[in-house]
Amino acid sequence: MQLICKFVPGNTLSRDVLDYILSPDECIGQLSRTRNLQDVVGQLPKPLSESLPQSAKKDIHRLLTAIKQRLVRADWVAVSSFPRRSPLSESQLQAYPALKARMDKLSAQPEKKVVKANYAMVTDDVPLARNLSFSPVEPAPDKKIVVEFTGQWPGNAAYLTLSSTEKQKEKLAKPRRDVNNSHRSVSVFKNLEPEPRNLYLSIPMRGAPRALNLLLAENIAPVDEDHQMPEWETVLVPVRPLAYLDSSQNKDKASELCGGFIYVFWKGKLWREMAITDKAYYQDIDVEYYRNLYKEEQNQPQPKVIERVAEGAVMPQFWVPYKVAGEVQQGETGLKIMFSPKQKRFKQIELLESDPALLEKSSTPLDELGHYSEQQAFSAQEFTSDVASAKVHGTSEDDMPWLTGKQVVLRSYDQSNTVIAYVDGKNSGFVLSVETGLLDFNTLITHYAVVSDSESDWVISEVLEYSEANPHFATAQLGGFPPKGKFTLQITSPGHTHHSEVVFRDLTFQQVLAWSESANPAPELEPLPEASEQEKSAMDNLNDYMSLWREELGLSK
Repeated sequence: MQLICKFVPGNTLSRDVLDYILSPDECIGQLSRTRNLQDVVGQLPKPLSESLPQSAKKDIHRLLTAIKQRLVRADWVAVSSFPRRSPLSESQLQAYPALKARMDKLSAQPEKKVVKANYAMVTDDVPLARNLSFSPVEPAPDKKIVVEFTGQWPGNAAYLTLSSTEKQKEKLAKPRRDVNNSHRSVSVFKNLEPEPRNLYLSIPMRGAPRALNLLLAENIAPVDEDHQMPEWETVLVPVRPLAYLDSSQNKDKASELCGGFIYVFWKGKLWREMAITDKAYYQDIDVEYYRNLYKEEQNQPQPKVIERVAEGAVMPQFWVPYKVAGEVQQGETGLKIMFSPKQKRFKQIELLESDPALLEKSSTPLDELGHYSEQQAFSAQEFTSDVASAKVHGTSEDDMPWLTGKQVVLRSYDQSNTVIAYVDGKNSGFVLSVETGLLDFNTLITHYAVVSDSESDWVISEVLEYSEANPHFATAQLGGFPPKGKFTLQITSPGHTHHSEVVFRDLTFQQVLAWSESANPAPELEPLPEASEQEKSAMDNLNDYMSLWREELGLSK
Protein backbone atom coordinates (compact mmCIF):
# COMPACT_ATOMS: atom_id res chain seq x y z
CA MET A 1 0.00 0.00 0.00
CA GLN A 2 1.31 3.46 -0.89
CA LEU A 3 0.99 6.04 1.91
CA ILE A 4 -1.39 8.88 1.09
CA CYS A 5 0.76 11.36 3.01
CA LYS A 6 4.35 11.97 3.88
CA PHE A 7 5.90 12.93 7.21
CA VAL A 8 8.02 16.05 7.53
CA PRO A 9 10.03 17.19 10.62
CA GLY A 10 8.10 20.01 12.28
CA ASN A 11 11.07 22.37 12.35
CA THR A 12 11.64 22.16 8.56
CA LEU A 13 8.18 23.24 7.37
CA SER A 14 7.83 26.07 4.88
CA ARG A 15 4.92 28.34 4.02
CA ASP A 16 4.40 26.41 0.77
CA VAL A 17 2.95 23.37 2.57
CA LEU A 18 0.26 25.21 4.58
CA ASP A 19 -2.53 24.07 2.24
CA TYR A 20 -1.33 20.45 2.43
CA ILE A 21 -1.05 19.88 6.21
CA LEU A 22 -3.26 17.17 7.73
CA SER A 23 -4.41 17.11 11.34
CA PRO A 24 -3.22 14.12 13.46
CA ASP A 25 -6.77 12.70 13.44
CA GLU A 26 -7.00 12.91 9.63
CA CYS A 27 -3.64 11.22 9.17
CA ILE A 28 -4.24 8.41 11.67
CA GLY A 29 -7.74 7.92 10.30
CA GLN A 30 -6.34 7.24 6.84
CA LEU A 31 -3.49 5.06 8.12
CA SER A 32 -5.89 2.95 10.22
CA ARG A 33 -7.53 1.64 7.04
CA THR A 34 -4.63 -0.77 6.54
CA ARG A 35 -4.07 -3.85 8.66
CA ASN A 36 -0.67 -4.64 7.16
CA LEU A 37 1.86 -3.35 9.69
CA GLN A 38 4.83 -3.49 7.34
CA ASP A 39 3.04 -1.37 4.71
CA VAL A 40 3.20 1.52 7.18
CA VAL A 41 6.57 0.86 8.87
CA GLY A 42 8.45 0.33 5.60
CA GLN A 43 7.44 3.72 4.18
CA LEU A 44 8.15 5.88 7.25
CA PRO A 45 11.14 8.27 7.16
CA LYS A 46 14.15 6.65 8.80
CA PRO A 47 14.44 9.20 11.68
CA LEU A 48 10.74 8.77 12.50
CA SER A 49 10.96 4.97 12.30
CA GLU A 50 14.02 4.90 14.59
CA SER A 51 12.21 7.05 17.18
CA LEU A 52 9.40 4.50 17.54
CA PRO A 53 9.71 1.86 20.30
CA GLN A 54 10.24 -1.70 19.10
CA SER A 55 6.96 -2.78 20.70
CA ALA A 56 5.08 -0.37 18.39
CA LYS A 57 6.54 -2.03 15.29
CA LYS A 58 4.89 -5.31 16.21
CA ASP A 59 1.31 -4.09 16.61
CA ILE A 60 -0.64 -1.77 14.29
CA HIS A 61 -2.58 -0.13 17.18
CA ARG A 62 0.60 0.67 19.13
CA LEU A 63 2.25 1.91 15.93
CA LEU A 64 -0.58 4.35 15.17
CA THR A 65 -0.61 5.53 18.80
CA ALA A 66 3.16 6.19 18.73
CA ILE A 67 2.91 8.07 15.39
CA LYS A 68 0.02 10.17 16.70
CA GLN A 69 2.00 11.18 19.81
CA ARG A 70 4.69 12.68 17.57
CA LEU A 71 2.10 14.41 15.39
CA VAL A 72 0.40 15.90 18.49
CA ARG A 73 3.73 17.28 19.70
CA ALA A 74 4.40 18.59 16.16
CA ASP A 75 7.79 16.87 16.17
CA TRP A 76 6.55 15.53 12.81
CA VAL A 77 3.78 16.86 10.56
CA ALA A 78 1.66 14.87 8.09
CA VAL A 79 1.55 16.49 4.64
CA SER A 80 -0.93 15.35 1.97
CA SER A 81 0.05 14.76 -1.64
CA PHE A 82 -2.84 16.99 -2.75
CA PRO A 83 -3.93 20.44 -1.57
CA ARG A 84 -6.83 20.56 0.86
CA ARG A 85 -10.26 21.67 -0.28
CA SER A 86 -10.42 23.93 2.75
CA PRO A 87 -7.75 24.89 5.32
CA LEU A 88 -7.72 23.43 8.82
CA SER A 89 -10.20 25.33 10.99
CA GLU A 90 -9.61 26.77 14.44
CA SER A 91 -11.87 24.09 15.96
CA GLN A 92 -9.82 21.34 14.29
CA LEU A 93 -6.57 22.82 15.63
CA GLN A 94 -7.90 23.53 19.13
CA ALA A 95 -6.84 20.10 20.37
CA TYR A 96 -3.33 20.45 18.89
CA PRO A 97 -1.68 23.62 20.27
CA ALA A 98 1.81 22.59 19.12
CA LEU A 99 0.67 22.11 15.51
CA LYS A 100 -1.35 25.37 15.61
CA ALA A 101 1.72 27.26 16.84
CA ARG A 102 3.82 25.95 13.95
CA MET A 103 1.12 26.85 11.39
CA ASP A 104 0.70 30.34 12.85
CA LYS A 105 4.46 30.83 12.58
CA LEU A 106 4.40 29.72 8.92
CA SER A 107 1.47 32.03 8.14
CA ALA A 108 3.43 34.97 9.54
CA GLN A 109 6.33 34.39 7.16
CA PRO A 110 6.41 36.81 4.20
CA GLU A 111 5.73 35.38 0.78
CA LYS A 112 8.73 34.93 -1.46
CA LYS A 113 9.09 37.69 -4.04
CA VAL A 114 9.42 36.63 -7.65
CA VAL A 115 12.33 38.39 -9.39
CA LYS A 116 11.94 38.80 -13.13
CA ALA A 117 15.03 38.01 -15.15
CA ASN A 118 14.05 39.54 -18.54
CA TYR A 119 15.67 42.95 -18.18
CA ALA A 120 18.72 44.59 -19.64
CA MET A 121 21.55 45.32 -17.25
CA VAL A 122 22.07 49.02 -16.55
CA THR A 123 25.63 50.26 -16.42
CA ASP A 124 26.83 53.49 -14.90
CA ASP A 125 30.16 54.73 -16.26
CA VAL A 126 30.04 58.16 -14.61
CA PRO A 127 32.85 58.44 -12.04
CA LEU A 128 31.87 59.87 -8.69
CA ALA A 129 34.00 61.50 -6.05
CA ARG A 130 34.90 59.21 -3.17
CA ASN A 131 32.84 59.92 -0.09
CA LEU A 132 34.45 58.35 2.95
CA SER A 133 32.65 58.15 6.24
CA PHE A 134 33.55 56.63 9.59
CA SER A 135 31.09 54.40 11.45
CA PRO A 136 32.08 53.37 14.98
CA VAL A 137 32.10 49.59 15.56
CA GLU A 138 30.39 48.27 18.65
CA PRO A 139 32.76 46.21 20.81
CA ALA A 140 32.10 42.45 20.77
CA PRO A 141 30.38 41.04 23.86
CA ASP A 142 33.01 39.95 26.38
CA LYS A 143 31.05 38.19 29.13
CA LYS A 144 30.84 34.46 29.90
CA ILE A 145 28.91 31.91 31.97
CA VAL A 146 30.79 28.88 33.31
CA VAL A 147 29.23 25.69 34.66
CA GLU A 148 31.45 23.24 36.55
CA PHE A 149 31.19 19.44 36.46
CA THR A 150 32.83 17.23 39.04
CA GLY A 151 35.40 14.92 37.46
CA GLN A 152 36.58 14.18 33.95
CA TRP A 153 35.06 11.29 31.98
CA PRO A 154 34.28 10.14 28.43
CA GLY A 155 31.66 11.98 26.36
CA ASN A 156 28.01 12.13 27.35
CA ALA A 157 25.09 12.74 24.99
CA ALA A 158 23.60 15.45 27.21
CA TYR A 159 24.61 19.13 27.03
CA LEU A 160 23.74 22.56 28.45
CA THR A 161 21.62 25.28 26.83
CA LEU A 162 21.33 29.02 27.46
CA SER A 163 17.91 30.48 26.59
CA SER A 164 17.53 33.07 23.85
CA THR A 165 16.77 36.74 24.58
CA GLU A 166 15.83 39.76 22.45
CA LYS A 167 19.53 40.48 21.95
CA GLN A 168 21.05 36.99 21.85
CA LYS A 169 20.33 33.63 20.29
CA GLU A 170 20.16 30.33 22.11
CA LYS A 171 23.59 28.88 22.92
CA LEU A 172 24.75 25.30 23.51
CA ALA A 173 27.83 23.97 25.33
CA LYS A 174 29.24 20.57 26.28
CA PRO A 175 31.53 19.91 29.26
CA ARG A 176 35.24 19.83 28.38
CA ARG A 177 38.11 18.68 30.58
CA ASP A 178 39.77 21.42 32.56
CA VAL A 179 43.46 21.12 31.65
CA ASN A 180 44.51 23.02 34.79
CA ASN A 181 42.32 21.09 37.27
CA SER A 182 42.10 17.31 36.97
CA HIS A 183 39.20 17.08 39.42
CA ARG A 184 36.69 18.86 37.18
CA SER A 185 35.32 19.66 33.73
CA VAL A 186 33.73 22.95 32.62
CA SER A 187 31.14 24.16 30.11
CA VAL A 188 31.91 27.72 28.99
CA PHE A 189 29.45 30.02 27.18
CA LYS A 190 31.54 32.84 25.66
CA ASN A 191 30.89 36.20 23.95
CA LEU A 192 27.78 37.01 25.98
CA GLU A 193 26.00 40.29 26.59
CA PRO A 194 25.81 41.41 30.25
CA GLU A 195 22.22 40.18 30.67
CA PRO A 196 21.02 37.22 32.78
CA ARG A 197 20.10 33.98 31.02
CA ASN A 198 18.17 30.84 31.89
CA LEU A 199 20.21 27.63 32.01
CA TYR A 200 18.85 24.22 30.92
CA LEU A 201 20.09 20.63 30.95
CA SER A 202 19.31 19.29 27.46
CA ILE A 203 18.74 15.59 26.70
CA PRO A 204 18.63 14.54 22.99
CA MET A 205 15.46 12.59 22.17
CA ARG A 206 15.54 9.73 19.66
CA GLY A 207 14.22 10.75 16.25
CA ALA A 208 12.84 14.06 17.57
CA PRO A 209 14.05 17.45 16.26
CA ARG A 210 13.94 18.98 19.73
CA ALA A 211 15.75 18.06 22.95
CA LEU A 212 14.21 17.56 26.38
CA ASN A 213 15.11 20.79 28.22
CA LEU A 214 15.18 20.57 32.03
CA LEU A 215 15.41 23.93 33.81
CA LEU A 216 18.47 24.22 36.04
CA ALA A 217 18.47 27.92 36.93
CA GLU A 218 16.82 31.21 36.02
CA ASN A 219 18.64 34.52 35.48
CA ILE A 220 22.25 33.31 35.68
CA ALA A 221 24.44 36.44 35.58
CA PRO A 222 27.49 36.43 33.24
CA VAL A 223 30.96 37.37 34.50
CA ASP A 224 33.97 39.02 32.84
CA GLU A 225 35.82 36.96 30.26
CA ASP A 226 39.04 36.84 32.35
CA HIS A 227 37.25 35.96 35.61
CA GLN A 228 38.39 32.72 37.30
CA MET A 229 37.13 30.82 40.37
CA PRO A 230 38.44 27.85 42.39
CA GLU A 231 34.85 26.52 42.31
CA TRP A 232 32.21 28.02 40.03
CA GLU A 233 28.81 29.16 41.25
CA THR A 234 26.94 26.39 39.39
CA VAL A 235 28.18 22.79 39.79
CA LEU A 236 26.71 19.59 38.32
CA VAL A 237 27.60 16.09 39.53
CA PRO A 238 27.51 12.87 37.45
CA VAL A 239 25.71 10.10 39.38
CA ARG A 240 25.44 6.35 38.91
CA PRO A 241 23.28 4.23 41.29
CA LEU A 242 24.06 0.82 42.78
CA ALA A 243 21.35 -1.30 44.43
CA TYR A 244 21.48 -2.97 47.84
CA LEU A 245 20.90 -6.72 47.58
CA ASP A 246 19.19 -6.99 50.97
CA SER A 247 17.82 -4.99 53.89
CA SER A 248 21.22 -4.85 55.67
CA GLN A 249 22.19 -2.00 53.32
CA ASN A 250 25.76 -3.26 53.21
CA LYS A 251 27.72 -1.48 50.47
CA ASP A 252 29.77 -4.64 49.93
CA LYS A 253 26.55 -6.40 48.94
CA ALA A 254 25.30 -4.17 46.12
CA SER A 255 24.82 -4.77 42.42
CA GLU A 256 24.29 -2.93 39.17
CA LEU A 257 20.77 -2.25 37.84
CA CYS A 258 19.84 -3.58 34.40
CA GLY A 259 16.10 -2.91 34.43
CA GLY A 260 13.39 -0.83 36.09
CA PHE A 261 13.25 2.94 36.57
CA ILE A 262 15.21 5.67 38.39
CA TYR A 263 13.31 8.69 39.79
CA VAL A 264 15.09 11.96 40.69
CA PHE A 265 13.16 14.37 42.92
CA TRP A 266 14.39 17.97 43.25
CA LYS A 267 12.85 20.43 45.73
CA GLY A 268 10.17 17.84 46.47
CA LYS A 269 9.00 17.48 42.85
CA LEU A 270 9.79 14.80 40.28
CA TRP A 271 12.51 16.26 38.05
CA ARG A 272 13.65 13.26 35.99
CA GLU A 273 12.33 9.77 35.25
CA MET A 274 14.72 7.36 33.55
CA ALA A 275 14.29 3.82 32.28
CA ILE A 276 17.28 1.50 32.85
CA THR A 277 18.30 -0.61 29.85
CA ASP A 278 19.47 -4.23 29.99
CA LYS A 279 23.00 -2.88 29.41
CA ALA A 280 22.77 -0.73 32.59
CA TYR A 281 22.38 2.60 30.78
CA TYR A 282 19.78 5.30 31.46
CA GLN A 283 17.13 6.78 29.14
CA ASP A 284 15.09 9.88 30.03
CA ILE A 285 11.31 10.09 29.82
CA ASP A 286 9.64 13.45 29.11
CA VAL A 287 7.78 13.51 32.43
CA GLU A 288 6.05 16.89 32.09
CA TYR A 289 4.76 16.09 28.59
CA TYR A 290 3.15 12.87 29.84
CA ARG A 291 1.94 14.56 33.03
CA ASN A 292 0.01 17.10 30.92
CA LEU A 293 -1.46 14.29 28.79
CA TYR A 294 -2.46 12.45 31.96
CA LYS A 295 -4.23 15.52 33.38
CA GLU A 296 -6.09 16.06 30.11
CA GLU A 297 -7.23 12.43 30.05
CA GLN A 298 -8.50 12.63 33.64
CA ASN A 299 -11.01 15.26 32.46
CA GLN A 300 -12.44 12.89 29.85
CA PRO A 301 -15.49 10.64 30.51
CA GLN A 302 -13.40 7.54 29.73
CA PRO A 303 -9.70 8.34 30.33
CA LYS A 304 -7.25 6.50 28.08
CA VAL A 305 -4.15 4.76 29.34
CA ILE A 306 -1.07 6.97 28.83
CA GLU A 307 2.05 4.91 28.16
CA ARG A 308 5.22 6.79 29.17
CA VAL A 309 7.99 5.83 26.75
CA ALA A 310 11.73 6.38 27.26
CA GLU A 311 12.99 8.32 24.23
CA GLY A 312 16.11 9.96 25.64
CA ALA A 313 19.61 9.15 24.43
CA VAL A 314 21.23 6.28 26.35
CA MET A 315 23.72 7.54 28.93
CA PRO A 316 26.07 5.74 31.37
CA GLN A 317 25.56 8.42 34.07
CA PHE A 318 23.10 11.23 34.72
CA TRP A 319 23.85 14.77 35.92
CA VAL A 320 22.27 16.44 38.94
CA PRO A 321 22.79 19.98 40.31
CA TYR A 322 24.87 20.18 43.50
CA LYS A 323 25.10 23.99 43.51
CA VAL A 324 23.06 26.51 41.47
CA ALA A 325 23.98 30.21 41.31
CA GLY A 326 25.99 29.82 44.52
CA GLU A 327 23.19 28.04 46.45
CA VAL A 328 23.94 24.49 47.62
CA GLN A 329 21.04 22.11 46.92
CA GLN A 330 20.47 20.37 50.26
CA GLY A 331 17.60 19.71 52.66
CA GLU A 332 14.27 20.99 51.37
CA THR A 333 15.90 22.21 48.13
CA GLY A 334 18.00 19.05 47.77
CA LEU A 335 17.82 15.99 45.55
CA LYS A 336 16.52 12.51 46.30
CA ILE A 337 16.59 9.43 44.09
CA MET A 338 14.73 6.13 44.21
CA PHE A 339 14.54 2.91 42.21
CA SER A 340 11.39 1.07 41.17
CA PRO A 341 11.21 -2.22 39.21
CA LYS A 342 7.87 -1.09 37.75
CA GLN A 343 7.03 2.31 36.31
CA LYS A 344 5.23 4.36 38.93
CA ARG A 345 1.74 5.68 38.23
CA PHE A 346 1.18 9.42 38.36
CA LYS A 347 -1.03 8.92 41.44
CA GLN A 348 1.97 7.38 43.21
CA ILE A 349 4.25 10.18 42.03
CA GLU A 350 1.80 12.87 43.18
CA LEU A 351 1.51 11.16 46.58
CA LEU A 352 5.30 11.30 47.01
CA GLU A 353 5.34 14.96 45.92
CA SER A 354 2.63 15.89 48.42
CA ASP A 355 4.06 13.96 51.39
CA PRO A 356 7.66 15.00 52.28
CA ALA A 357 7.87 12.38 55.05
CA LEU A 358 6.90 9.57 52.65
CA LEU A 359 9.38 10.83 50.05
CA GLU A 360 12.13 10.99 52.68
CA LYS A 361 11.34 7.43 53.79
CA SER A 362 11.23 6.01 50.26
CA SER A 363 14.31 7.65 48.72
CA THR A 364 18.06 8.17 48.99
CA PRO A 365 19.13 11.78 49.74
CA LEU A 366 22.04 13.30 47.83
CA ASP A 367 22.97 15.88 50.48
CA GLU A 368 26.40 14.25 50.78
CA LEU A 369 27.43 15.84 47.47
CA GLY A 370 28.61 18.74 49.64
CA HIS A 371 31.87 16.87 50.33
CA TYR A 372 33.03 17.98 46.90
CA SER A 373 33.56 21.57 48.08
CA GLU A 374 35.68 20.32 50.99
CA GLN A 375 37.75 17.67 49.21
CA GLN A 376 37.27 18.29 45.45
CA ALA A 377 36.49 14.55 45.47
CA PHE A 378 34.07 12.04 47.00
CA SER A 379 34.50 9.21 49.52
CA ALA A 380 32.40 6.50 51.15
CA GLN A 381 29.57 8.08 53.17
CA GLU A 382 26.25 6.83 54.56
CA PHE A 383 24.30 7.00 51.28
CA THR A 384 27.00 7.62 48.64
CA SER A 385 30.59 6.78 47.77
CA ASP A 386 33.25 7.36 45.16
CA VAL A 387 33.49 4.99 42.19
CA ALA A 388 36.88 3.48 43.04
CA SER A 389 35.72 2.16 46.43
CA ALA A 390 32.36 0.89 45.14
CA LYS A 391 32.08 -2.91 44.97
CA VAL A 392 29.69 -4.91 42.82
CA HIS A 393 28.48 -8.18 44.35
CA GLY A 394 27.73 -11.16 42.14
CA THR A 395 24.08 -12.15 41.59
CA SER A 396 22.45 -15.57 41.28
CA GLU A 397 19.31 -16.97 39.69
CA ASP A 398 17.51 -16.35 42.99
CA ASP A 399 18.04 -12.59 42.69
CA MET A 400 15.59 -10.34 40.89
CA PRO A 401 16.06 -10.03 37.09
CA TRP A 402 16.71 -6.27 37.27
CA LEU A 403 19.97 -6.89 39.21
CA THR A 404 23.30 -7.93 37.70
CA GLY A 405 26.84 -8.54 38.87
CA LYS A 406 28.33 -7.20 35.62
CA GLN A 407 30.37 -4.06 36.17
CA VAL A 408 32.03 -3.18 32.86
CA VAL A 409 30.33 0.23 32.65
CA LEU A 410 30.99 1.07 36.30
CA ARG A 411 34.69 0.16 36.23
CA SER A 412 35.26 2.40 33.21
CA TYR A 413 34.53 5.37 35.51
CA ASP A 414 36.92 4.47 38.37
CA GLN A 415 39.01 7.65 38.04
CA SER A 416 36.18 9.95 36.96
CA ASN A 417 35.03 11.60 40.24
CA THR A 418 31.54 10.22 39.59
CA VAL A 419 29.26 9.72 42.61
CA ILE A 420 27.80 6.32 43.45
CA ALA A 421 24.35 6.60 45.09
CA TYR A 422 22.94 3.52 46.82
CA VAL A 423 19.24 2.70 46.39
CA ASP A 424 16.90 -0.05 47.57
CA GLY A 425 17.24 -2.88 45.04
CA LYS A 426 13.88 -4.40 46.05
CA ASN A 427 15.60 -7.80 45.90
CA SER A 428 12.83 -9.73 47.65
CA GLY A 429 10.58 -12.32 46.10
CA PHE A 430 10.26 -15.87 44.80
CA VAL A 431 9.35 -17.91 41.72
CA LEU A 432 5.68 -18.95 41.65
CA SER A 433 4.85 -22.27 39.97
CA VAL A 434 1.22 -22.92 39.02
CA GLU A 435 -0.13 -26.33 38.01
CA THR A 436 -2.26 -25.87 34.92
CA GLY A 437 -3.60 -29.40 34.50
CA LEU A 438 -4.89 -30.12 31.00
CA LEU A 439 -5.12 -26.47 29.99
CA ASP A 440 -4.55 -25.88 26.28
CA PHE A 441 -1.43 -23.67 26.16
CA ASN A 442 -2.18 -22.50 22.64
CA THR A 443 -5.29 -20.72 23.86
CA LEU A 444 -5.59 -16.95 23.44
CA ILE A 445 -6.16 -16.59 27.19
CA THR A 446 -3.33 -15.05 29.22
CA HIS A 447 -3.05 -15.73 32.94
CA TYR A 448 -1.57 -13.30 35.44
CA ALA A 449 -0.27 -13.62 38.99
CA VAL A 450 -1.39 -10.43 40.78
CA VAL A 451 0.00 -9.57 44.21
CA SER A 452 -1.42 -6.59 46.13
CA ASP A 453 -0.79 -5.02 49.54
CA SER A 454 -3.89 -4.25 51.62
CA GLU A 455 -1.92 -1.65 53.65
CA SER A 456 -0.73 0.45 50.67
CA ASP A 457 -1.32 0.92 46.94
CA TRP A 458 1.60 -1.39 46.03
CA VAL A 459 0.68 -4.02 43.44
CA ILE A 460 2.50 -6.10 40.82
CA SER A 461 1.28 -8.27 37.98
CA GLU A 462 3.36 -10.86 36.11
CA VAL A 463 2.40 -13.06 33.18
CA LEU A 464 2.49 -16.80 33.86
CA GLU A 465 4.87 -18.25 31.28
CA TYR A 466 4.57 -21.80 30.01
CA SER A 467 7.45 -24.16 29.28
CA GLU A 468 7.39 -26.67 26.42
CA ALA A 469 9.62 -28.94 28.52
CA ASN A 470 6.99 -29.12 31.28
CA PRO A 471 3.62 -28.01 29.84
CA HIS A 472 1.69 -28.80 33.03
CA PHE A 473 3.23 -25.88 34.96
CA ALA A 474 3.44 -22.13 34.42
CA THR A 475 5.84 -19.88 36.31
CA ALA A 476 6.25 -16.19 37.17
CA GLN A 477 8.97 -14.37 39.11
CA LEU A 478 7.40 -12.17 41.78
CA GLY A 479 9.63 -9.58 43.44
CA GLY A 480 10.02 -6.06 44.72
CA PHE A 481 7.97 -6.63 47.88
CA PRO A 482 8.03 -3.73 50.36
CA PRO A 483 9.45 -4.67 53.79
CA LYS A 484 6.07 -4.29 55.53
CA GLY A 485 2.57 -5.09 54.37
CA LYS A 486 -0.21 -7.70 54.12
CA PHE A 487 -0.06 -9.40 50.73
CA THR A 488 -2.73 -11.20 48.70
CA LEU A 489 -1.96 -13.44 45.68
CA GLN A 490 -4.59 -13.97 42.99
CA ILE A 491 -4.37 -15.92 39.73
CA THR A 492 -6.63 -14.26 37.18
CA SER A 493 -7.28 -13.72 33.49
CA PRO A 494 -8.80 -10.45 32.16
CA GLY A 495 -12.09 -11.01 30.43
CA HIS A 496 -12.66 -14.34 32.23
CA THR A 497 -13.60 -13.28 35.75
CA HIS A 498 -15.20 -16.69 36.36
CA HIS A 499 -11.69 -18.15 36.09
CA SER A 500 -9.95 -16.47 39.01
CA GLU A 501 -8.54 -17.88 42.23
CA VAL A 502 -7.23 -16.29 45.43
CA VAL A 503 -4.18 -18.33 46.50
CA PHE A 504 -3.52 -16.59 49.83
CA ARG A 505 -4.72 -13.42 51.54
CA ASP A 506 -3.17 -10.88 53.96
CA LEU A 507 0.13 -12.67 54.65
CA THR A 508 3.27 -10.87 55.81
CA PHE A 509 6.32 -11.16 53.57
CA GLN A 510 7.90 -13.68 55.97
CA GLN A 511 4.72 -15.79 55.80
CA VAL A 512 4.74 -15.51 52.00
CA LEU A 513 8.33 -16.81 51.89
CA ALA A 514 7.44 -19.64 54.24
CA TRP A 515 4.47 -20.51 52.01
CA SER A 516 6.64 -20.49 48.88
CA GLU A 517 9.20 -22.82 50.48
CA SER A 518 6.62 -25.25 51.90
CA ALA A 519 5.75 -28.62 50.42
CA ASN A 520 2.14 -27.61 49.78
CA PRO A 521 0.94 -28.43 46.26
CA ALA A 522 0.91 -25.56 43.80
CA PRO A 523 -2.47 -23.94 43.10
CA GLU A 524 -4.27 -25.65 40.25
CA LEU A 525 -6.20 -23.96 37.45
CA GLU A 526 -9.13 -25.74 35.87
CA PRO A 527 -9.19 -25.95 32.06
CA LEU A 528 -11.01 -23.05 30.44
CA PRO A 529 -13.97 -23.69 28.16
CA GLU A 530 -13.21 -23.28 24.48
CA ALA A 531 -13.33 -19.61 23.48
CA SER A 532 -16.39 -18.57 21.51
CA GLU A 533 -16.20 -16.79 18.17
CA GLN A 534 -17.20 -13.56 19.92
CA GLU A 535 -14.33 -13.98 22.43
CA LYS A 536 -11.86 -14.71 19.65
CA SER A 537 -12.93 -11.57 17.87
CA ALA A 538 -12.48 -9.58 21.08
CA MET A 539 -8.92 -10.87 21.38
CA ASP A 540 -7.97 -8.85 18.28
CA ASN A 541 -7.99 -5.83 20.61
CA LEU A 542 -6.39 -7.67 23.54
CA ASN A 543 -3.49 -5.24 23.91
CA ASP A 544 -5.76 -2.21 24.31
CA TYR A 545 -8.04 -4.07 26.69
CA MET A 546 -5.09 -5.27 28.78
CA SER A 547 -3.73 -1.74 29.04
CA LEU A 548 -7.01 -0.45 30.49
CA TRP A 549 -7.26 -3.36 32.88
CA ARG A 550 -3.69 -2.96 34.13
CA GLU A 551 -4.17 0.79 34.62
CA GLU A 552 -7.28 0.11 36.70
CA LEU A 553 -5.23 -2.19 38.91
CA GLY A 554 -2.52 0.45 39.18
CA LEU A 555 0.00 -1.21 36.85
CA SER A 556 2.13 0.09 34.01
CA LYS A 557 2.19 -1.65 30.66
